[in-house]
Amino acid sequence: MPDVQTRDSRTEPGDEGSGTFTKQLLVEISHAMERFALAGPDEPRLVIAMFQRLAYFRREAEMYRRIAERGATVLVGLVEQFPPDLPPGVRHLLLGDGDELAREWSVTVLGPHGGATLVAEDEERVTPGARTLEAGRRFHGRWSFRRRDAYAEVLRLRAATSSRLPVDTLRAIDDVLSAVVTVPEPPGQEWLDAPLRFLVDRMDLARRGGDSLRGRLDEIADPAGERDPRTGLLTERFLRRWTAGLGPGTLPLGLVLLRVDGAAELRHRYGLRAELAAMQGVAQCFARQLSDVDRVVRMGHEDFLAVLPARRPDEVLRFSEEVTRQISTLEQQYPFVPLAGAAAATVTRQRPLPLPALADQVARVSAARAGVSLLVG
Repeated sequence: MPDVQTRDSRTEPGDEGSGTFTKQLLVEISHAMERFALAGPDEPRLVIAMFQRLAYFRREAEMYRRIAERGATVLVGLVEQFPPDLPPGVRHLLLGDGDELAREWSVTVLGPHGGATLVAEDEERVTPGARTLEAGRRFHGRWSFRRRDAYAEVLRLRAATSSRLPVDTLRAIDDVLSAVVTVPEPPGQEWLDAPLRFLVDRMDLARRGGDSLRGRLDEIADPAGERDPRTGLLTERFLRRWTAGLGPGTLPLGLVLLRVDGAAELRHRYGLRAELAAMQGVAQCFARQLSDVDRVVRMGHEDFLAVLPARRPDEVLRFSEEVTRQISTLEQQYPFVPLAGAAAATVTRQRPLPLPALADQVARVSAARAGVSLLVG
């Protein structure tokens, strides 16, 4: 599936860049605005960016160091408990997990002769078919290369954060705001929006074609051993690649670890054909409930992990209960072997994924023949 940018026909003037975006497209728009900030004239300038997590900022730290070095006031918002080590001249705003700004991805650049702003809120959803979960994260927001929109965004951010910012940072922000109101709105920026919107659309179309082709190739081939040739199930190698780069505290993932007791002995007792038939039956029990963004990974001879992005705890629990119920009915079909399933489930924002805790829990559930256990956190 492609990066997505959909437009709402009801958008107001000045909001032509509003819609739903994947992370990859937001990265490109953000980079354009950062270069805009770096190339601006020598005048009071302000750059405010919400990065969600420090790990995301570190990838762009050099660019923000260069912007600050040119004399801009640079402020970055991060969900962290302690003040991070940032480049010289880059100021920070610490956010809590429950802060409204914690879900924002934003870059706002403002000066007397120009402005740009991108503000997107994390939808905590994933584009189907994305190469990785991180690349497929979806955001809803708006962007503009108009000074008046950037000015309005700075006012919003100042109101939301003024009680938490040092006096010298507030004074620096106010100095830029004061400088802006003394200069008329630059007329040239009206012309800048149209070609940039065209560029973003072309980027979107190019990725759509590339992702579609890559998806078809992945279906035909086994990319780097990511699918078990005997059962057709995804492997742990796929899981490592698919979840790589996910920041802690971001996309919630439902996890269901299912242990099929006796699966490891199937080949020895009944032969290869019976083992494959039974494993295909297990895979079908999962497949009946999977959405187009869910995946199932075989973790060993008896363990199967369902990864369910953006599912609620009650949905994950129902998923677990239904899978274990269906596993218990497999003895009614070839190879007519009774199988018992035990599951441990959770919804987590932890990184790395809490797989050891799930494995411990499913072992206890299996020993107690309790069926399903839902972990908290």
